[in-house]
Amino acid sequence: MLTAAVALRSLEERTVAVDARKRARWTLLATSFGLSMALLDMTAVNVAVPSIQAGLNTDVLGLSWVIDGYTLTFASLLLLSGGLGDRLGAKRLFLSGLVVFTVASAACGFAPGLGTLVFARIVQGAGAAMFMPSSLAILREAYPHAKERAHAIGIWSALTAIAGACGPLFGGALVASLGWRSIFLLNLPVGIVAVPMVVRFVRPSPAGGRRGFDLPAQIAGAFALALLTWALIERSAFGWSSPRILLALVASAGALLAFLELERRSPNPILPLQLFANRTFSATASAALLYAGGFFGSVLVFSIYFQSLRGDSPIRAGLHMAAVTISFGLTSVVAGRFAGRYGTRMPILVGLSLLAAGALLFASLAQETSFALLALPLVLIGTGAGLVAPSMNAAILASVPPALSGIGAGVLNASRQVGTALGVAVFASLFHSSAPMTAVRTSLVSAGVLYLVALGLSLRAHGHAPAAAPGRVQLLEVVDH
Repeated sequence: MLTAAVALRSLEERTVAVDARKRARWTLLATSFGLSMALLDMTAVNVAVPSIQAGLNTDVLGLSWVIDGYTLTFASLLLLSGGLGDRLGAKRLFLSGLVVFTVASAACGFAPGLGTLVFARIVQGAGAAMFMPSSLAILREAYPHAKERAHAIGIWSALTAIAGACGPLFGGALVASLGWRSIFLLNLPVGIVAVPMVVRFVRPSPAGGRRGFDLPAQIAGAFALALLTWALIERSAFGWSSPRILLALVASAGALLAFLELERRSPNPILPLQLFANRTFSATASAALLYAGGFFGSVLVFSIYFQSLRGDSPIRAGLHMAAVTISFGLTSVVAGRFAGRYGTRMPILVGLSLLAAGALLFASLAQETSFALLALPLVLIGTGAGLVAPSMNAAILASVPPALSGIGAGVLNASRQVGTALGVAVFASLFHSSAPMTAVRTSLVSAGVLYLVALGLSLRAHGHAPAAAPGRVQLLEVVDH
């Protein structure tokens, strides 16, 4: 009788474990599905800009806000959304953001004019800001063990990277065959599938214990990010010395100082400043900004190099750049397994080293170099990014308490967004002041320097802690006051 009871209990435990693993896999698929939709849309829209301009008969200045309205809203709301996810529950915010993004996509697809389209893109940016930080918090809930979580984050990073990489090629094909509205309307069936998956498989995450909502700090933080992003976007039109750009940068710095002071005094801060006392957290957030600036700035440079300097068509340039995106996607999965077994330290350090080597090698090659030789630095860059991106995600999650997963992801995403905007702005400006090939070389050398500085930050952070034991991600505890 006792033996039968023990056997039954063992069977029940195994069944629960199998169900948990199955739910976790579906959760991974659902979050990747939603995030891939946003990244595919984000990159595909760039290809559709000329068609949108012709279809809506608008000028370039107004058209720029089809892209900038999304970017500005997305960047400015990341910290707010990360904190809301911790307070309201990651599933609730992810699902709300997914619905908002899908509905806004329909509004974009049926927009009768530029004003409606820009407004819908702003709402899209708000929806994306809601579910992007929440997706990492959901994965932490679904995969409580560090080894499995790191592997899942690797798969998540690979799927989303592939979606972002396919955006320009896929977007070009859609625009050519079905028109620019199809890029936005494609999100409808994806959202209709993803929303029920989230409802069915993602576990409701408990709302955080801190119920306070510091509205002045939220506004100050959003303004700081919005003003900085606006200045970086509009710099190309007005120049760094323009009074409006300088005023925006000064106002952004002032809003940031106000945000920090309000957070310091608040009993319920959205961003507990003691998180930055954790070397892993602060170094990873800083390194993420440098990495994003170098990597995404380089992607822009590669596009200019292949199309303007070598005369490739957009599709051919995209195929050449597939050396980066394919190696990124494949390496992300391996990086997740590696980080789960040995910790995040090694893949971050190796990845940044490969990125620096690839950037400096590319900068040393001649304009007419054959693609067979160019492929090597491109693969090094893609492989390095594939090691760094998921490992930084895992490192951030491991360095914060579970109740602060959303804000941790929000800080990481905000760092990357600011780094991307800064890298693109600075690297693009080099083409206005230098010969094209000189600008390419200067940009890639600058990217290499950014990677090396990020490497130094990562070495310094991890040098003060023991190496991660196999089977878990290195964790430096933060007291959650």
